[in-house]
Amino acid sequence: MVSGEWKIIRVENTMDIKLFIFTSLLLPGGMARANNIGTVFYSTAERAELVAARNGIAQTNAFTINGIVQRAQGKSAVWINGRAIPELPADPVISTLQIHRDHVLIEKHPIKVGETLDIISGQRVLPIPENAVRVKP
Repeated sequence: MVSGEWKIIRVENTMDIKLFIFTSLLLPGGMARANNIGTVFYSTAERAELVAARNGIAQTNAFTINGIVQRAQGKSAVWINGRAIPELPADPVISTLQIHRDHVLIEKHPIKVGETLDIISGQRVLPIPENAVRVKP
């Protein structure tokens, strides 16, 4: 071989070489990332927290009932903490909601319109004292 001359070597199957180089570069990095992937699926409580965060609702244990709309035919709704929540489909944040004519049940705790109830402590806050308003027959 004379200096300054290049000899061309032809490789019959360049695709195999390229594939080998490509996969050898990707595999070590891909395996390192696979070990750090973390939790992909969430529990029911975690999903509810994500939905609440996505909707701008703070996850709380205190619920204030702002109003109730109950329809004879169709969907009923309740305003809880200033947000309208339909009875059906079930809300992911308050999945145990049951709407009645004059109150709602959240986790089997009755709450009237205007009341605030802390589900964990059981403390109730009434906007006006009990029996302060009377309806004439």
